[in-house]
Amino acid sequence: MKVDGDRLGHLDRQASVGERRASKQQDAGMNRRSSHRSVLVVTWGGGGNLPPLLAAGKLLAARDYDVRVLVSAATRQPALRAGFEVVGYRRARDPDMDVAFEEQARQLMAAAAGADVAFDVRDVVAELRPELVIVDCMLPAGIAAGEATGTPTASLVHFCYGLARTQMLRGAGAWTTDRAQLNLTRSGLGLEPAKDDLAAWESAELLLVTVPTWFDLAANYPANVVHAGPLGVTRPTHVGGTPRGRPLVLLSFSTTVMRGQVALIQRVCDALAADDADAILTLGPAVSAAELRISGNVEAAPYADHDQLLPRCAAIVTHGGLGTTLRALAHGKPLLLLPLGRDQQFNAGRVVELGAGIQLPLEASPSEIASALRELLTQPQFTEGAESAAEAIAAHEPDETATEALISLAHLAT
Repeated sequence: MKVDGDRLGHLDRQASVGERRASKQQDAGMNRRSSHRSVLVVTWGGGGNLPPLLAAGKLLAARDYDVRVLVSAATRQPALRAGFEVVGYRRARDPDMDVAFEEQARQLMAAAAGADVAFDVRDVVAELRPELVIVDCMLPAGIAAGEATGTPTASLVHFCYGLARTQMLRGAGAWTTDRAQLNLTRSGLGLEPAKDDLAAWESAELLLVTVPTWFDLAANYPANVVHAGPLGVTRPTHVGGTPRGRPLVLLSFSTTVMRGQVALIQRVCDALAADDADAILTLGPAVSAAELRISGNVEAAPYADHDQLLPRCAAIVTHGGLGTTLRALAHGKPLLLLPLGRDQQFNAGRVVELGAGIQLPLEASPSEIASALRELLTQPQFTEGAESAAEAIAAHEPDETATEALISLAHLAT
């Protein structure tokens, strides 16, 4: 991925005329206003890392902070839908969300640790003068820019950090960080190099982990690591029934491209075709319904608000991404998990340990999936395990924990 430092205004050139006009109006606000109670949320890649970042921004907006979001093409529309004013990258190229991370890992990690991201974040911070920067943990260049500007910076971690930290302590690498590139970037910002992998990850004043402590690995975490839990969970005021009175199952898989994804979704749809249940399949941007054979009892939707949908569901079938997994548990819903990769094996294993679901191998057949789903729907211990997890999540007060940690950090700037 070659990065062109002269590509100013890249995002707006990619947008339609109407989007450019709206974008210019929003981006112009960056120069007009510089609220002392302001926050910059730094995003770049789409997928499971984005919803917690936007949720954190909403928590602070509810406390009367002026929240702006630095966006790429992958994150612009979700940020706008969430009601935020956005600022576009000026140097950094957009991530390619049409290719699996594993197939372009080196290029993505180099870009995320690179100077273009860092200098864009540095320049926006200089113009907005926020009292707090919240950065995607997968953007070490953004975290370094916060450090270089002396702005209190929170790294938002959207996975079980104990798993990553343990692997780094064992010498298994810098966990999706190109430390050599990062140290070149830090040098360009006038910073000392990160002395090791953990130092690179834990350089921010706050690592806010959107996972309950009890779900993550037990470990001796440094004081700047705060576990909150899933952020922004809401519940509808009215929960309707299903049209035919049959169990409703949510089918939800990765919002980013992953190997084996379409084949897995097809096997799950085939399993539901002969099952005595209805399903809603949320596809996201990674998969098109045109790629699938879907029976009449499965409704495919490009997007759905899971908080509105989950209370109506009896169970969830998923790949085990942490966002969907914790959302289901927060609503007390059992899960059937078929991990595709990344951290999903760990997440699925934790759900099974909690007695809140069943794990199958990725290559499970439609008949095996149908059998496991019937067990999940008919054996009450799985729902009981999920409901216990929901109580534990609520007791930890994720939104309050996160808000308190972020505001406490913001106060360092005053």
